[in-house]
Amino acid sequence: MKKLWILFFAITTFSSFAQEDAGLPKEKLYEAKKQLREGNKLYEKNKLEDAAIAYQKSLAEDGTYYKGAYNLGNAYFQQKKYKEAGEQYQLANKLAKSKENKAKTSELIGDTFKKQNDLEKALQAYKQALLKNPKDDILREKFVAAKKEKEKQDQQNKDNKDNKDQNKDNKDDKDNKGDNKDQNKDNKGDKDQDKKDDKGGDKDKKEDENKDGDNPENKDDKGDKGEDEKEQPAQPKESKLSPEQIQQLLESMNNEEQKTQKKVNAQKVNAKENNNEKDW
Repeated sequence: MKKLWILFFAITTFSSFAQEDAGLPKEKLYEAKKQLREGNKLYEKNKLEDAAIAYQKSLAEDGTYYKGAYNLGNAYFQQKKYKEAGEQYQLANKLAKSKENKAKTSELIGDTFKKQNDLEKALQAYKQALLKNPKDDILREKFVAAKKEKEKQDQQNKDNKDNKDQNKDNKDDKDNKGDNKDQNKDNKGDKDQDKKDDKGGDKDKKEDENKDGDNPENKDDKGDKGEDEKEQPAQPKESKLSPEQIQQLLESMNNEEQKTQKKVNAQKVNAKENNNEKDW
């Protein structure tokens, strides 16, 4: 019975290799496996970069080699090149034929996303792995831990967003207060300017009135008016005496003049006589 199981395992393994190697030349298959073994030796010695080069050569010979992609992903992951590791695990997941290998590569894809802090994609990868291997306790713990971390991250993002919005609102309020303060200052300045302009206008008006009072032209007009009044000849009054009365008045005036003349002449004669007496 034991021999039958060994025979069955050998036939299954040979059939699997035959399907995997179908269509690939033996030389390339040999070289791909040779580079894979070389890479494994380097990996065990922790020569990760050299191991990665060997795995790349293996894939160059056989691009459908699951073990080459899987091991190259491991070499990148140990170097903390999580993006490159994830790409190789995704290739290995496509090349994987067994349910177990698909579950394992999905889990590793989730690990690379978690390392990159992309928890949403990590949860999706872990979920795919659990669908293929629901009894894996370690995988379930990874899923639960990632979910809790995602919820915490979402809450932090929400709090940060709320704080950012609050700070923005506070800044807007501060800016509005500043704008109102500037507006009030401008209004006060305008009001003061208006008062100043009003005072200036009253002053200008008063100066204009004073100026009009001192205006030489006005003064000359006033002076000209006085001169006109002064130089204007008096109008002759119309006489109310009759011609006879006028004639009598003239004669009376002549008589008075004659009397006055005689009196003056008499005074002259007396003065002459007195002088003659004195000389004698």
